Amino acid sequence: MRVTHLTLIAFVLSWPATVQASTSETMAICRQAAAVAADRHGIPRKVMQAITLVETRTRREGTSGPWPWTVNVAGKGRWFDSRAGALLHAQRALAGGETSFDVGCFQLNFRWHGEHFASIDHMFEPGPSGDYAARFLKDLHGETGDWIKAAGLYHSRTPKHSNRYRALVAKAVAGMDGRAEETHPSEGATRSQKVMQVARVKAEWPLRSLVSVRTPTQSGSTAGAIGLGALRRATGGLIVRSKQQVDG
Repeated sequence: MRVTHLTLIAFVLSWPATVQASTSETMAICRQAAAVAADRHGIPRKVMQAITLVETRTRREGTSGPWPWTVNVAGKGRWFDSRAGALLHAQRALAGGETSFDVGCFQLNFRWHGEHFASIDHMFEPGPSGDYAARFLKDLHGETGDWIKAAGLYHSRTPKHSNRYRALVAKAVAGMDGRAEETHPSEGATRSQKVMQVARVKAEWPLRSLVSVRTPTQSGSTAGAIGLGALRRATGGLIVRSKQQVDG
């Protein structure tokens, strides 16, 4: 049988539900990424897990927890059922000239942190985004000497926003039972890793084939609107080399 490009797309998009993550498995993705990154960089697990919870908390099927397929554009957060849906939403925002949007488990802002990743898609990867978030938080801890204060600066350097966020993180840490802290990152990770591998294929290949994102130039309206010159095409989307972070 001759396999056409469209046939392959249809096959990938129609993979059976058995490879779909349950709600609890999807929520575990962010918690595991937070735990791994915390251990690697000497950060209390509960602090990293509280950050991803405060950033992306949702309630589904009676369960509350962090959600990896979360995108916040212009202050409007959306929680998607799949990585592919979240990636498409982020790519459309960028294509429309918006660069200040947050993605993934740790809601990293594309404008200020995008240059540290290969693409928007890469920013959705829980491992790399967790590692980057942890290194960023650790630098802020060196500045403040306090993990909760560092978490406030992770969100914003504007005092009123920072203080509010600190309170939310402190509340999340205090409200955690021992299981979040004691669960080893490797426990139960195999299933989530398989789910992530399938989600990655679903998100990357069909979207790269089907989604057209205009590449802005220095003289184009998009680049002029964001005030940034260095733009380049990257796997899974566009990335912008950012100016110094000032807030969020």
